[in-house]
Amino acid sequence: MVNRLKYKIHIDITSISKYNLGMRVDNTISRISKIKYVSNNLIVKELEKRGHSGLAPSHGDILSALIFHGEMTKTEISNKINKERSTVTTLIKKLEKEGYLSSRINEEDSRSAIVYLTTKGKIMKKDFIEISEMLYEIQYSGMSEEQIESFKKGLELVYKNFVSI
Repeated sequence: MVNRLKYKIHIDITSISKYNLGMRVDNTISRISKIKYVSNNLIVKELEKRGHSGLAPSHGDILSALIFHGEMTKTEISNKINKERSTVTTLIKKLEKEGYLSSRINEEDSRSAIVYLTTKGKIMKKDFIEISEMLYEIQYSGMSEEQIESFKKGLELVYKNFVSI
């Protein structure tokens, strides 16, 4: 961190607000939001094209956890995807209604349920992977491996900065 009293700081004038001189701004957060918006629209379009019209991007973390880690309790899913258990429960109910998931009583702890992919959920795995690969190709198109790694590190740091507040 730069000690502002000790060092002279150069501020690029292009990052200064037109409305409040001296306020540093850029469009990074806005750009991230726009990327999320257009990528979510693409995901929904691809899901619908492949016959999964009841799914939304918000279901992706749960499906991914179950596709790649097998059956789990709601608490395990919540911990794995870092979402509140109540949010996970709501998303699971929607996925059960759409026929992608089912649940059964946990034999080891009857207070919890084991969530698992149905046949429809297992069949969807191929489409899930194809859409994920397509997104990866789009998001890193034109970037070198070094740029990709640098971008990931920078984005992770931005995320940690906000989470630590």
